[in-house]
Amino acid sequence: MAKKKINYVNGNIPENISDILNNSDEQELKILTLLLMVANENGEFDDSADFETMLGISKSELDAAISFWRGAGVIGSARAQKKKSEETPKKAASSVQTAHRGGAVESGGIDVYNSTELVTLLESRAVSACFVDEAQQVFGKTFSRLDTSIVVGLIDQYGFEEDAVLELLAYVKRLEKKGIKYVEKVAIGFYDEGITTAADVSAKISLIERSKEDVFRIKQMFGFGARSLTKTEQTLFEKWTQTYGYGTDVVKLAYDMMIDAIQKPVPKYADKIIEKWHCEGLRTFAEVEAYEKNKKDGSQGDENKGGTQKSYDLDDFFEAAIQRSFRDLK
Repeated sequence: MAKKKINYVNGNIPENISDILNNSDEQELKILTLLLMVANENGEFDDSADFETMLGISKSELDAAISFWRGAGVIGSARAQKKKSEETPKKAASSVQTAHRGGAVESGGIDVYNSTELVTLLESRAVSACFVDEAQQVFGKTFSRLDTSIVVGLIDQYGFEEDAVLELLAYVKRLEKKGIKYVEKVAIGFYDEGITTAADVSAKISLIERSKEDVFRIKQMFGFGARSLTKTEQTLFEKWTQTYGYGTDVVKLAYDMMIDAIQKPVPKYADKIIEKWHCEGLRTFAEVEAYEKNKKDGSQGDENKGGTQKSYDLDDFFEAAIQRSFRDLK
């Protein structure tokens, strides 16, 4: 098998090391440590060695770990590295959070194009000739070659539609962020979710912007006033409004149920109620309201059938779980 090379040796580390480590697991780190131990001073090692026996893992587990580190840009082909060093360098990796899907790192960010490569892309119409000019107008800034590499790379390397990139640029400008690197960060986050078309990007941005307004309203609803939200509160509120897509009307219903039950605003308690609705497949206020009404009517019907016996279904267990969770919070 061909030799491979660890790209970072002698104390050198990737600029985006924290992002890479956040996406790695314990086994991948163990395997990288072993490879660093057996590699020569140039970082080269032969992956035909019996690493599986050394670590007590399967061949597929080893291959998966090496693929992870290759995707993160930590490991490469020794032959390719040698060939690349003999040629004029074409691209240098920019530092940004890693792009990954399904837990597998796909890249360490957008590669930077040289001037010749940019001209070739535009002339081949892989990216339309007017796109860069339009992107500069939308963002209100004259792009450097690095800036141009990023916006073009989103189309050429990550498959974003041109209009989708323009949507991202307009969104980041509204956030009053001045750097194209921030556009890259947001875009790769969208890519990780499979959002690359103009329609999907527009819908996602609308959801995020609406969520920010809703989070503010929920904050006031819970009586938190002018103080900043805690990380837990922010995460819960964004989960309700972004991940679940609920409006403040649904949250208000959960809030009222919470106050009726415990007489105080506790986001984690409300989360149990809202999470239940989401798990039931309820997506709108009308669906949630009808669900709660049917549940209430059913409970009254059972009581009117005579006797004090109660039928315990999943809702009963859920209610009990909420009460236990609340007691744990005290």
